[in-house]
Amino acid sequence: MVVTVYARHSSTCPHRNMKNAGQYRRCKCPLWLRWGKRHKRSAGTRSWEIAIKGARKLEEELERKALGLEPLKRPAATTIDEALELYFVDRAQRGIKESSKAKRLLGLLRNYAHARNAIYLEDVSARMLTEWRATWTFNRQSGGPAVAWSIVKTFFRWAHSIDLVSSNVSAKLQSLPIVRTQVQPLTKDEMARLLAATSQCGLSTEVEQRVRTFILLQRWSGLACVDAATLKRELLGDDDNLTQVHRTKTDAEVFIPLPPPVAAMLRSHPNDHPDYFFWNPDRMAKPSLVCQFGDWMRLVFDKAGVKHGQQEMLTHRFRHTFAVELLLAGVRIEQVSKLLGHKTVRTTERYYSAWVKERQRKLEAEVKQAWSKMELPTASGARMNAAAASSNLAEAVIDGMIQ
Repeated sequence: MVVTVYARHSSTCPHRNMKNAGQYRRCKCPLWLRWGKRHKRSAGTRSWEIAIKGARKLEEELERKALGLEPLKRPAATTIDEALELYFVDRAQRGIKESSKAKRLLGLLRNYAHARNAIYLEDVSARMLTEWRATWTFNRQSGGPAVAWSIVKTFFRWAHSIDLVSSNVSAKLQSLPIVRTQVQPLTKDEMARLLAATSQCGLSTEVEQRVRTFILLQRWSGLACVDAATLKRELLGDDDNLTQVHRTKTDAEVFIPLPPPVAAMLRSHPNDHPDYFFWNPDRMAKPSLVCQFGDWMRLVFDKAGVKHGQQEMLTHRFRHTFAVELLLAGVRIEQVSKLLGHKTVRTTERYYSAWVKERQRKLEAEVKQAWSKMELPTASGARMNAAAASSNLAEAVIDGMIQ
């Protein structure tokens, strides 16, 4: 039994009266399946690709029925919505922290697929993923595209591993290149200018103190903006150490000693919520708080004359300064990685490898400077010592042969 697909054009479709109108594929009219003399039914889609797959499945079912065989028991196809819901449930069961970035990105994929009449996860093709990637508006000079594609690949790899789809379509596409941008820490002069600029931006006394304290906290703790802005008072111990601080991005727990002056400024900083240094969760959401600090920092950077990119997250410059200064001071990159709350040292190396080399050059310069206080061998002396050693070795060999 042959099942054919045809388009059932609406009354307003301009192609309804053309020759072989039922086979016209460039409109979005609903598709139907037809077999035998009088049998027909809706394909439940406007996509020819999906409808043809449905036709082949129906042909198989009709053939088994004609032979008197039991119909194949097929697992129900999983919709994209069902797959996404199950994916995030599975992540929660495995103790993986909920990712707003993954939810937003995969939600965009769902919307893109639905707009093209792909309801089931099996209907998402490699071509569709390629076309969707072409619509991304990430900054090409950032690592955004590579990170986003890794999220998509992880989802489809998981879906294939638990048999929600017959194949991993994301594996058919090449990974996007990782753009390795070198971080730019702040110099001592720039830090001094930024702190001085807090009193030159026309801010109120309260906001001025708030911004200055926040800058010093980030510079000497390396905390990301959201973690510093929502820092709880109870996490600062009497020994001036920040303990049990969980990073929002990775959920890694970090331990950070603070310089006593910075710890004292934090303790004396007033806030309208007793549990936090800067945040009042009853009055402002986290994203709004982060945006507020971002606006203040842009104002301070501009006033201080510190160069920055238009889309740059300026609060991260303090985090970079924290890491680079530790590396230049001789702290091992493995320890810096723990202080930053990175999951692996490879992440730290990706951003700060150049500054590890700078540390090596600094060490080389210190070693060569130390040579000026030492008695170094001369070239002629070294040759004489080498000749004497060779002569002694030859005499020892001859003596051994004589004996």
